[in-house]
Amino acid sequence: MNGYIDTHNHILPGLDDGPDTIKEAVEMARVAQQHGITKIIATPHHNDYHCPSRQEILATLELLTSALKKEAVPVEIYPGNELRIALDLPEQLKSGEVLSLAHSKYILLEFPFDGVPLFAEDIIFRLRLDGWIPVLAHVERIYDIQRKPDRLNKYIEMGCLTQINSNSLTGELGRASLDAGKKLLKAGQVDIMATDAHAPYRRAPDFTGALKIASKIIGQEAAQKLVRDNPAKIFT
Repeated sequence: MNGYIDTHNHILPGLDDGPDTIKEAVEMARVAQQHGITKIIATPHHNDYHCPSRQEILATLELLTSALKKEAVPVEIYPGNELRIALDLPEQLKSGEVLSLAHSKYILLEFPFDGVPLFAEDIIFRLRLDGWIPVLAHVERIYDIQRKPDRLNKYIEMGCLTQINSNSLTGELGRASLDAGKKLLKAGQVDIMATDAHAPYRRAPDFTGALKIASKIIGQEAAQKLVRDNPAKIFT
């Protein structure tokens, strides 16, 4: 099967902790295509450690797109950011300093792994007032949510969507993320699955194993929606 959409991927080279070179990024896209992924939203980190500018992201995206065309790799790459929640995030989005997912009203919003900040609800409220729809990144990896999955409900009620990593379900990111991912799926608290890929083969852009596991938990049709129908709404 093909036509999968990956909404969280660090494929752009030299901008964060993803690939270092265009060659490696092309190989990531080739691996993704071999596993049925036809669209990737590139989401370089925007946090205290990595903070590429809008211009750097768009220029690197152009270089990669050109390289993929030259190498005949039929994967479409779109711009985005993985945005660490911050007090000034609404202003950064208004100014265009940071990027939404594929120029849409959806944004990939990240909580710190060690816990959800006290100001999270206030920032999400402001983002929603501005018309943004936050997609909460890899929620199964957040300690507060691993400990108490029901905590997600208040953000869902505020209009957030939730995303889990495929490599959490395959156990690559540890037992806590695996267990939390399965619990969230069973509870119907997952909207999108993405690869959060950083390299061609380690933390790779591949849904294959995770879809088999998700299908056993929620059924094949519902699992396919996590990587097809639901992420497709970002492009409508």
